[in-house]
Amino acid sequence: MTQMLLRVGTLFLAVAILLAGHGLQLTLLPIRAEALGWSTSAIAMTGSAYFFGFVVGCLMIPSVVARVAHIRTFMVMAAIATLALLGAGLLDHQPAWLLLRFATGFAFSGLYMVIESWLSDAAPTDRRGTVLAVYSMICLFGMVIGQAFLGLGAPDSLQLVMLAAMLLCLAIVPIGLTRMAPPHALPRTRFSPRVLLRASRVAVICAFFGGMVSGALWAVGPLVGRAFGLEAGDVGLMMAMAIAGGALAQLPAGRLSDHTDRRVVIAGMLTLGTVVAVLGAIFADFSTLMLYVAMFSVGAASMPLYALCIATASDNTDMPLIQVASGILIMNSLGSIAGPLIVAPLVGWVGGAGFFIYAAICLGLGAAWAFYRISVTERPRQSEAPFVILPKTTPVVAELSPDLPAEPPPDTLDPSASASAADGGGDDLESAAAAGDH
Repeated sequence: MTQMLLRVGTLFLAVAILLAGHGLQLTLLPIRAEALGWSTSAIAMTGSAYFFGFVVGCLMIPSVVARVAHIRTFMVMAAIATLALLGAGLLDHQPAWLLLRFATGFAFSGLYMVIESWLSDAAPTDRRGTVLAVYSMICLFGMVIGQAFLGLGAPDSLQLVMLAAMLLCLAIVPIGLTRMAPPHALPRTRFSPRVLLRASRVAVICAFFGGMVSGALWAVGPLVGRAFGLEAGDVGLMMAMAIAGGALAQLPAGRLSDHTDRRVVIAGMLTLGTVVAVLGAIFADFSTLMLYVAMFSVGAASMPLYALCIATASDNTDMPLIQVASGILIMNSLGSIAGPLIVAPLVGWVGGAGFFIYAAICLGLGAAWAFYRISVTERPRQSEAPFVILPKTTPVVAELSPDLPAEPPPDTLDPSASASAADGGGDDLESAAAAGDH
């Protein structure tokens, strides 16, 4: 076990460094834009541009890897991400930021994809669960560490921008010096939106609502902290609390879903999120501690929805897990694109409490939909596979699932025929097997 983890240690080191820089820039850039005098709506548009670039990367990056292989792809994408961040530090024009944030999302889809495909190729079949668990922990700690850096400099200076850029560049070193053999080329997968909807309308729609909340959290969450009077360092702590809440709630929610209808667990999480968001809108202004508790609770209620939706859809379809993850990720990302654009006017109008009002509406709508589907559809579970925590990175991380077969059956290499048959001839949406949240 130890030897296996050491063998992929260079990949884990690259992930830790990369996500520390990424976590820092995700929180820093909205605060920096605010310091430039931009409106909340303008800042939200740049956040949506990031997620739009992420979705485009889902579709295009595998072609890049097929042409230039994994190491070159990683280095090119790291260079693009670094240049985009430095450009945001040097330029103060919104059109430029829209392009730069799009480029960042596109680049991170490639960075995540390369690392995760490498891990899935290097991990032995009987150790995939361990590698996935360690990878998930490193992703979490990397993002949290990035928030801690926020108090080391003024948001309107170039110090923090340079620090984040240095971390993104530094992540290239372990990959460039690794002695591991590069993985095989990534296969393209196809999935039918209609088949995924037939598998679980609850999963597809609730993944979208979850993305609306998580996308808004990353795009305007730092501005919410500022609206409540927090300094930059305290904003980083607030965002870290939201991340920690989501991380700590994953396993209990997943284990509970192993013993009951997963749709009920999703509906319960959405209902809980609605309640805590309403309480946050009322009480978050009372003290900083209340704000932290409210953000922790919203993160705990919303962030596990992604993995729960993947598990729910997987229980009711024969599609390979990587196809299910691709579809759920795209729905979640579409919500992340729309969310910042919707929440921004509300935050600009009523202040920081507007975020909690928005979160309550989104989560409440998701809960209502889930309970409605439960009331009209009695769907027995077709799979008893236990819940697996999948970080919200790329669909290719599904290949690390301990329940995934070592070699995919032949029909999964080109499942378009079976998908079309099940879908009544509906159009398929072609997606990359991997993409690069956030």
